[in-house]
Amino acid sequence: MPTKNTCNSSSSRYNHDCSVKGIASNFMKIRKDAAVSKPITTGSKTGDYAVGKIPGIGKYIKAGNWGSSIGANVSHAINAYNESCGNRKKK
Repeated sequence: MPTKNTCNSSSSRYNHDCSVKGIASNFMKIRKDAAVSKPITTGSKTGDYAVGKIPGIGKYIKAGNWGSSIGANVSHAINAYNESCGNRKKK
């Protein structure tokens, strides 16, 4: 009689589908789990809006905030690809 496997294997909440749809699904899950906040902020939406309207300062604040969000999205995409396609057997 076969025995039951009683070991606790870890299960991932990400799918291991290496298609574009599977990678996009994992990207959205990772992006939701690891949200990135703005590094340059006043703490209130009206304050951010007012400071952003100042001609010399607004562009630099937007560029600083976009830089961190672009870097975060790149790392989320790499992680999503690794979760989807990294677990396949290599030929």
